Amino acid sequence: MNHPILRLVLACSAGVPLAAQSFVDLTEARNPPHGYSSVLLVEAGAIGTEATPPRMDPGGSGGLDPSSGAVGNFGLIDDISWDGKAYYRNEEFSSRRGTLEAYAGRDGIFAAFTDGKLVGDDTVTRFEARARPWQFYRDGFYNRDDTLVPNGFYDGADYEGYIGFGREAQQGLYVELGPYYKKLMFGKSKLTPPQFSIPDDFSAYGARIYVEQNTVQMDRRRGLPRDGYMFTLVGEREWNDSRGEIGIVNGFTTELPSAVWRLRGRLEWYIPASEQATWEVYAYGGWNDEKDRVENFEAEHPIGNQWADAQLRMRFNLGSSMTLSPFFQLQYSRVLSEDGGSASQNFFYGGGAETYIHFSEALSLHGWYSYVDNENRPSIRVNNDVHGQQMFYLGMVLRLGKTRR
Repeated sequence: MNHPILRLVLACSAGVPLAAQSFVDLTEARNPPHGYSSVLLVEAGAIGTEATPPRMDPGGSGGLDPSSGAVGNFGLIDDISWDGKAYYRNEEFSSRRGTLEAYAGRDGIFAAFTDGKLVGDDTVTRFEARARPWQFYRDGFYNRDDTLVPNGFYDGADYEGYIGFGREAQQGLYVELGPYYKKLMFGKSKLTPPQFSIPDDFSAYGARIYVEQNTVQMDRRRGLPRDGYMFTLVGEREWNDSRGEIGIVNGFTTELPSAVWRLRGRLEWYIPASEQATWEVYAYGGWNDEKDRVENFEAEHPIGNQWADAQLRMRFNLGSSMTLSPFFQLQYSRVLSEDGGSASQNFFYGGGAETYIHFSEALSLHGWYSYVDNENRPSIRVNNDVHGQQMFYLGMVLRLGKTRR
């Protein structure tokens, strides 16, 4: 039975990058399958966080830090904020019939144009503009009980332009290489101690390579991934003009090296369990230069020069209009110690569930709950670094201008 709701775009699939779930999904994955050749997706709702347990006064009085004005004194706050994002895709843009994509959300802004005719010889040319105006950095380390101890938390923003040239090396294996240039800016926040010296604004340029293997097979009846995997490996070599020291004055300070390297990996893997259930594995991780003190402390992912964030999920299709995906989550961080002379390796555990209720092909309800015993979770606000071990979200998804493949 080919029910129209079962043919919903992959945008409804929990956590699948085909929906442009996040800024990372668009900037890291190169050629994921899409259910629509054109679509405008708008999502809006409320996101919240709860700190568990409240951070105590560092002075040892046993009470909450009175300077915080909330629960905790390092952004660990019980709070609720508005959240939203928009995604646009058109595979027949302009007379060149290229692909235009655009995204805007709390985690960043992205636009790209892909042209397969500019160079020819089966080479794809990709022009990208990226911006993260609301970045947060959490320079710190973990103590023996896995509590995050700050050196200094601060704000930032970065803007990047990238041109890539890619082609299939063989069926299912895509390789892309290109240069990029970006500008990074930083500022102190309410969470920055006076004795902490933040990075100076600097420019950076480098080269980036993507290698992506894609064997994902679709369930045509439901319009959802059912089998196969997509693995993307990203390598970077970057140079910068940074000057000045980062860290606690008269304490552990470092200078950003003039050149750094980075390696990131991203996996989505689908394993059919039954007619109504599919195992899903999502993993994202990185291995950076140990001296890359800016990139290593981005708040959007586990901190450290080595880090990983993985989920094991089971997606249940409940009837013709609902999916439910409970999941187990594991995070890993390798972080330099307080004096930078050694490093700790920390594991964090958690879980949650995500659901979609599809009222029609154009309108869905989206909700999720997540808990990880790690104080370093993404901020729920753009103007202040607000986070907690528990996070939850409820919103509506609207799809307009849909054209199926």
